[in-house]
Amino acid sequence: MGGPASIRHRLSRGTPRRVSAERPFRRTVLIVGDGRTEPNYFDGLKREDVVSNRFTVTVKPGPGFSPERVVERAVKYRETAKRRGEDYDEVWCVLDVEAPDRRESLDKARGLAREAGLELCLSNPCFEVWFLAHFEKKARAYNGCDEVVSYLNKHWQKHFRQDYEKNDMGIYDRLADRTEMALKNARWVRETHHRGTPDTVNCNSSTEVYQLVAHLTGSRGARQ
Repeated sequence: MGGPASIRHRLSRGTPRRVSAERPFRRTVLIVGDGRTEPNYFDGLKREDVVSNRFTVTVKPGPGFSPERVVERAVKYRETAKRRGEDYDEVWCVLDVEAPDRRESLDKARGLAREAGLELCLSNPCFEVWFLAHFEKKARAYNGCDEVVSYLNKHWQKHFRQDYEKNDMGIYDRLADRTEMALKNARWVRETHHRGTPDTVNCNSSTEVYQLVAHLTGSRGARQ
């Protein structure tokens, strides 16, 4: 996809920036992912002018293993920054819901995040649901992340002539021209198909990543 609505077309990396005598205020944002996939994606997104002109984004990998440990790591990142005399205006933890046996850890993570003032961004069952939204608008329940990846692989092979890889460093660049489509598709699934179910934990499949991406880009694609 692509065209006038896409982020890269609306404000490309090559667009000259206005030079100002005073550096404009930019909110500082820390994003901590569940593993390597999320940081790889957001490392690409943060380089877009539409984001970097408004935010200073730091992306860190989480330790994996459990949502609780990801939130704990995010708190440590913030504390380390404060000791250096720095601070973050926003801290986001991007987490997978995955299987029911992970729910206890997810509940603890939510409690820790509330106490620490951190934001959570959930995907059910996993972050790859956000990638699928770049290709389709479907409300389908998946039996775990492996099944999501199998569906995603069909699109990857069709469009990129290769298998999807979680550690792909160029993941954002592959998907950038489809961002507006993903925003609209993910929003439709979450807010139309799962209308009346406020908790993403109970919405298989869905993702809140469109909310974070729209926040960073200032896009209207995730709004009515």
